[in-house]
Amino acid sequence: MSRSNRKKDCEVAGDARKSIVPAGTPDWVTAELVEATIRTWQPYYQARLTPDDAVTMILNVGRLYEAFGRESSP
Repeated sequence: MSRSNRKKDCEVAGDARKSIVPAGTPDWVTAELVEATIRTWQPYYQARLTPDDAVTMILNVGRLYEAFGRESSP
């Protein structure tokens, strides 16, 4: 479920600044979540994290959460 109409630098509603959410990102990933992810993890990385890096982290954590949430077969 990705936003087919989301553009890389689309305007945030009610705000003149540009969105940092990359194209093709799922609807539930917001600019605020991307910004919070970068703020949280940047201190642990020498290289500057990009919005693409943050989305990769977010999606991987989502997959990990799904894997732990599945019931295991006996």
